[in-house]
Amino acid sequence: MEPTFSFPVPIQVRFNDVDIMGHVSNTVYQNYYDTGKTTYFDHVLPDLDYVNIGVVGASIKIDYLLPIFMKYRVIVVTRIATLGTKSFTMEHRLINQETDEIMSTCCAVIVCYDVKGVKSQPIPPHWRQAIIDHEGPQLIIK
Repeated sequence: MEPTFSFPVPIQVRFNDVDIMGHVSNTVYQNYYDTGKTTYFDHVLPDLDYVNIGVVGASIKIDYLLPIFMKYRVIVVTRIATLGTKSFTMEHRLINQETDEIMSTCCAVIVCYDVKGVKSQPIPPHWRQAIIDHEGPQLIIK
């Protein structure tokens, strides 16, 4: 079964995103994926404040499947695939809106973080429940 991704967010490919070869530079993709991540958090974990309790990236893997050119209409979609005790795995896709082709994929391990204590911490129960409710049966819980 194909996983369900949510919160399609249009990406504006800007002139300065494009490299000398005419396509989006690989250094820009993370910015696009961050747009998907923050949109997901705004909807599913609206009390994430980045001051007291936040999240930090522990690992990221990006696959560049097809080049993205200046005039492409692209969206980013996001989901949480795996939910652990202190971390979760987010998956993203960049999709060409006109062809539905997947241009790039991203898998990132995100750790719940006590900002003041400068250490990882368990995911708050209400965050866990919000993620479970949003992702439904496709979510892998560890």
